[in-house]
Amino acid sequence: MGSPCAGEEALGSLDATMVEIDRGTDRCIGGFSCQLASIERTFDHDDILPLTDDEAARRRDALLVRSEVLSSGTDFLRLVYSQQWVRMSAMIKALDGKDVKAAVERLGLSAEVGRLQRWTELYGKKLGVTEAKAADPAVKAVEAWHEAYGTLLVQAHAEYDDDKDETHALLRDRLLSPYEDAAEEERRADQRARAAARKKAEPEPIG
Repeated sequence: MGSPCAGEEALGSLDATMVEIDRGTDRCIGGFSCQLASIERTFDHDDILPLTDDEAARRRDALLVRSEVLSSGTDFLRLVYSQQWVRMSAMIKALDGKDVKAAVERLGLSAEVGRLQRWTELYGKKLGVTEAKAADPAVKAVEAWHEAYGTLLVQAHAEYDDDKDETHALLRDRLLSPYEDAAEEERRADQRARAAARKKAEPEPIG
């Protein structure tokens, strides 16, 4: 998981590992968060220097987008892949809201939001949570199942995000465990691949 405000060249290959996709996604979400925070900071201390109508409107838009899309900050970027995807899905749904979408356009951040959506789509595909659309009805059915399950996970997190409630915590963990297992297997596979690559690159001992 990366530093939220750090910049890094995005990855273009769909064959990138989950670790690389996660890093690129974290950079994009972190950068978007920093852009909103920068707008808010630019127009603070209005009790000393009052804002113009346009300045006040711009700050309101930034506050609206942050409160609807990133109300809990970016700490979720440190979660395991499956749980991060749940939060990302909720973020993308919030960005589709009428008022939020209008605010994003006024702020001139539509390109950034488009990239957030594409990272989220790639993230889900790599996890196997979402499937590429195809004419095959079976593929569409699988995609619909994953989409419905993802919505359920988002709702479970929103309603039961309290570890003190053991019953709800158990329910949430049971819902998330299949994706957590998949994420863990992805990490193990990536570690095995890296170890094999290092071993292959090592020079053979001289007899």
